[in-house]
Amino acid sequence: MSHPTNVTAFFEDLDGGVLAERLGTILSHAAAAATDNPKKKAKVSLELTVENIGSGSQVGVIHKLSFKVPTAHGTTAEDHTTETVMYVNQGGEMTLEPKNQFDMIGHQHRKTTQQQQENDQ
Repeated sequence: MSHPTNVTAFFEDLDGGVLAERLGTILSHAAAAATDNPKKKAKVSLELTVENIGSGSQVGVIHKLSFKVPTAHGTTAEDHTTETVMYVNQGGEMTLEPKNQFDMIGHQHRKTTQQQQENDQ
């Protein structure tokens, strides 16, 4: 059975959260450029390439973020490529840390609500 990847957590984990931040900045820049130059279009692209790493349950996710925004007399374009290693859990779910990893440190913020309630009693 397939376990879908949590897309929100996935994007927050890519490049240590920098990709999501960069995407937000670029989207705002593209929107501003499109409104400043109403007869021209801005384009933002995110390309993801997933490739196996060795023989284990890890993949490399190569993320290429590119944009082209209009200016008064032409366009400005840039692209940025980075890679993040992700674990592939049961059913294909990708996460930054393996789901079957034992938490040796036991940080409070990692405990589930049920575990916290049991500890409080």
